This record gives sequence, C-alpha cells and structure tokens, in this order.
Amino acid sequence: MKAAVSFVILCLFAFGIQAQNIKVPTSADVKEAEQNAKSDVKKATNQANIGSLIGQLTNGISDNAFTDSFKKNKGNFVSKVSNITDAAGASSALQSLQGGLLPGALDAGWGKVKDKWIKNAKAANTVKSVAGLAGTLESNISPKYFKGNWATARPAWQAALSTLAK
Repeated sequence: MKAAVSFVILCLFAFGIQAQNIKVPTSADVKEAEQNAKSDVKKATNQANIGSLIGQLTNGISDNAFTDSFKKNKGNFVSKVSNITDAAGASSALQSLQGGLLPGALDAGWGKVKDKWIKNAKAANTVKSVAGLAGTLESNISPKYFKGNWATARPAWQAALSTLAK
C-alpha cells in the first residue's frame, strides 16, 4: 500500500514539475496580442452591418410568421437589406419587416410597446437607435416563430447588434 501511494505521489510530482514549465510573455508578445485584439474588434465591428443583421433576423424567422405578400418577396427583401449601412435605410427595412409579420407572430407584450416602437422607428436617425429597435422587435417575436437554427445564431447576432448599439 505504501509503495502504491509513494508511486502516485511520485507521478503527481513529476507531472507537476512539467506543468510548471511556463513561458513568461515578453513586452513584444503583449504588444502583439493588444494589436491582434484591436484588429479583431475592428473586424467584428465592420462585419456588424445593420442591414446584414436585419437580413439575418429575417432569415431566422419561420415563414409561418409572415404575411403572404411578405413571404413572396422575402428573398428580395433580404438581398436588398444586406447592403444597407445607413440609419434611414435600416429603419425603413425594419419597419417593413415588422409590417410583414402576422399579428399573431408577436407576443402579448408587443401591444404595450408597438406604438412607441413605430414612432421611434420613424424618427430613427442613427444606426445605434435602429440597432435598439431591432433588438426590441426580435425580443417580441414569439419564440415558436423562429427557425430551429436561430437559437444557435442568436448569441452572435445579439453581440453584433450590441456592438452597433454602443
């Protein structure tokens, strides 16, 4: 028994010595990591295009949530909005998306915020405000009207939206 315990302790000690072999970063390593982090943030911000996010949201919603006329033009709508980068175009697109949703696709809480949302959407003049409106609309769509893959895509979509809302 003593031999087994001694062997285990010896093994743990040997692995512990190897695990302590740590490389301390140099100041050049730290500067490089900072530059890479800034570059990654810039890439994420550039990719967080409000029109693209509206298109992603639209594609994440089941066709059962849309009016027949919106369903017919959904592909064209997504194609057009994906290139929008300005607040006016994005606000207009978001209003079209909201108008294309069946009343039953929005949860009960939507009735309380709808009028204010529409007023704010018409007055939106910054991408930041449109990003907030997009988040509000998405959070008021009944979960049963989202496609199964939206649950996986949603965290990245929300992070990109959050980047624009700052």
